[in-house]
Amino acid sequence: MENIRHKDVKPMMDLMAKKIFSDTEITAEFIRDILELPVESVKILDGTQIHVTTSKILPDFTTQVDVLAELNDKTQVVIEIQVAYQTDFIKRLWIYICEQVSKNLDSYKGDNILTHHLAKELIPVYAVAIAEENYFEDDRAIHNFSLRDSETKEELKVRVKGIEEKRNLVQIAFLELKKYKPEMKASYNKVRWMELFGNKPFTHKPGNIIAKADRILDVKEWNKEDRAMFDEYIRAWDGWNAHLAYVEESREEALEQGLQQGIEQGIQRGREEGIEQGRAQERVETINMIADLVKGGHLTKGIGASKLNLSEQEFEKYL
Repeated sequence: MENIRHKDVKPMMDLMAKKIFSDTEITAEFIRDILELPVESVKILDGTQIHVTTSKILPDFTTQVDVLAELNDKTQVVIEIQVAYQTDFIKRLWIYICEQVSKNLDSYKGDNILTHHLAKELIPVYAVAIAEENYFEDDRAIHNFSLRDSETKEELKVRVKGIEEKRNLVQIAFLELKKYKPEMKASYNKVRWMELFGNKPFTHKPGNIIAKADRILDVKEWNKEDRAMFDEYIRAWDGWNAHLAYVEESREEALEQGLQQGIEQGIQRGREEGIEQGRAQERVETINMIADLVKGGHLTKGIGASKLNLSEQEFEKYL
């Protein structure tokens, strides 16, 4: 039996993740730990709207949550929860960052700031992805990317308005939950988040903030409205998973039928091509035999051509 903390809920579900990250204290600690930023406070700009019905149309489950947080120094952080592998997810994450940078610049333009002054107003936009599937081939469960010199590995940092120290132009972190191991050597401040979202037993005392986040996963403590929403969501989630299972089963059945049909068609085609090739070979041998008889004077050219249903002109090229 799998060793997990909660049997009835998944921390990576859209509803759960939104409830966890709607708590600004938890989100601040998460960003502080994963991106190692000096966070004092956080404001959630997007991703807190969890009171959305799922009774008719279930959201796309490839990307479960899109949380946009703003730190006290105006740095913005996109947090993405990825429950299924998606080939272009990393590129899509980069698009999210670029879109937010563009959106910020548009707001500055709206304040009548001249174009050549926009760079002075630029604020960093970073991202953190928590993924159930693996995107990197190594065994490291935590990756943190930024712009660096190709030889010295020096980070490319710039002065940003309102921030005392220089900052990275971009920073993207990934937590790959499948690679989690209790004996991981990374800082436990990072590992504990993998244990929280991976629904694993805590290997050390996780601290007050993680304990607070873990309590959010206890549905019994929710108010009546949220519990009703959770029940509705679970029904939709189960229905969606059943649909995916049916689609996968149908796809495998279709593939098997297609494979069998392909084999049968291949055999038939091979048989037909073999017969055709045999006939062609017989034709060549017959032509050569009659051509030899004509060359030996046993048949006239006209008789040889007629036996092959060829004109004398066509037959001459075989002589």
